[in-house]
Order: sequence, then structure tokens, then C-alpha cells
Amino acid sequence: MSGVPGLDEDELYILMVAVITAIVTTWKSLGWSIHRMFRRGNAAAGLPVLTLLVGLAWIVFVLRAYADPSVVGVYRFFYAIVGVAAISGLGFLVPQAYGLRLGVDVYQRSNMAVALVVCGFALATAMIYGGANWGDADPVGDGEGGWWIPLGFFLAGWVVLVIAALIYIGGEPTSLRLRLVQDRSVADGRAAASYLLGVAVVLTEAVAGDFWGWTEGLLGLLGIAGMMATHAVCVRRLPVLVTTVESQAAGRIDVRRFESIAYGLLALLFWILQRMLDVWTAGVGR
Repeated sequence: MSGVPGLDEDELYILMVAVITAIVTTWKSLGWSIHRMFRRGNAAAGLPVLTLLVGLAWIVFVLRAYADPSVVGVYRFFYAIVGVAAISGLGFLVPQAYGLRLGVDVYQRSNMAVALVVCGFALATAMIYGGANWGDADPVGDGEGGWWIPLGFFLAGWVVLVIAALIYIGGEPTSLRLRLVQDRSVADGRAAASYLLGVAVVLTEAVAGDFWGWTEGLLGLLGIAGMMATHAVCVRRLPVLVTTVESQAAGRIDVRRFESIAYGLLALLFWILQRMLDVWTAGVGR
């Protein structure tokens, strides 16, 4: 089987799947299958295009300036195409599982609130993917790593992003989807998009950097997930429980103090785990 010069057979298969996925999903996510009359004068319809361009620009910047030294030539194209597939296939289309539809809500109904959330999730996906490609695959040797390293960290970070989004949705007092789709609340859409991008900044930092092993990198993601879950419980669920307890006992429970203590305990736990990991890696050698 003839292939692309420089790519292994498995990389060629991944490239083919990525190209097909990028074409099909981008065609749908950018509304090219929708009549252009729906995009004329529709500010919400321009946001997905801008999001894809900004996300791709970030990925290309990382690949050119901060990726592993082996990422040159066709490999830059390889990772860039996989990035487009990730943005369009995971970033734009996955929010539809929650009922935020690009074709109907954004392109046909000009719903800016939905566009903000969907594009926020797509840009967050692009940020994490770019971060996963940042760093040397073998910082202490001459190894070149492999495609599974950045893709593995990207998927790990993206799953944490999804978990963070579900925590946010679950903590809302009323249906976020109805407020976005029916009420067209731009304020709610802006808040949700800001939350997603804020989480993405943390996750991008977590998955970026030189590769020292799966356990060390994923431990940071686990810590971030624990912090986000603690925050959600303390600010959205715990007050309900506290109100019930306070009605049965004298005094007032300080929820914020409990939250601070929980953060401290989590930080201590992961510091201990990190030190244990450092001792273990020093013993076996990196």
C-alpha cells in the first residue's frame, strides 16, 4: 500500500479518518448545507467560522513553535488536520447531545446565546488540543514519541472538560438548555462560555509541557477534576444541605470555610501523591 512519505501505516489511517471527519463535520458545523439566506445578516452564524479560524491558528502556532522537534513537514499537516477534526467533530457537534443545535438554533433562528455556548465549547476543545501538542515527547533523550502521546493527553483533558460542563449544567437551578434555546438568554450563554474557556485555560496548562510519563501528567488532570467537583458541590449543593441543617441546629455553618478546607486537603493529597511518584520515578529512572 502506497502512503504519504514520512508517515507510518497507522498514521496514514488516522490521517485519512481525520480528513474525512474534518470535511464532513466542518461542512455541517459551519452551516454550508444551510441556504445562505439564513446566514445573511446573522451575527450568530459568523461565530462558528471565527471560532474555527482562531482554534486552528492556535494549533498551528503551537505546532510551529513549541511542538516536539520531530513535528515538521507532513507531521504538522497531520496534527493540524486532526485538530480540525477535533474542533468540528467534538467541539461543535457534541453540544448537540444537550440540545444545542447549530443548524436550527444558530443558523436558522439566529440564536446568539446558543452560539456562544457551542463556540465556547469548540474553542475550549481547540485550546486543549493545542496544549496537548506543546512540549518535547522525550526531554532527556533523542526519542520522537508518537502520535498517541498528544492525542492521549488531549482526550484526557477533553473528557475532564466534558465532566466540568456536566457539573455546571447539573448545578444550575433551572434548565440551562431552556434558558438558552427558548429564552435566548445571552447573559446565561456568556456566563457558560466564560466558564468553559476558564476551565480550558487550566486544562491546557495541565496537558502542555514535556512528556515525563502518563501517570505524572494525568495526575494533574485528576487534581483539577477534584477541585472543580469540590467547587460545584460547595457553591451549588452544599448550601441546600446547610440550610436544612441550620433549621435543626443553632448557629450558622460557614460554607466558604468548609470549601477552603476541602481545597487544602485535596492539594495536600495530590502533593503527597506527586512526591510519591517522584520518588518512584527516581528509583526506576526516567
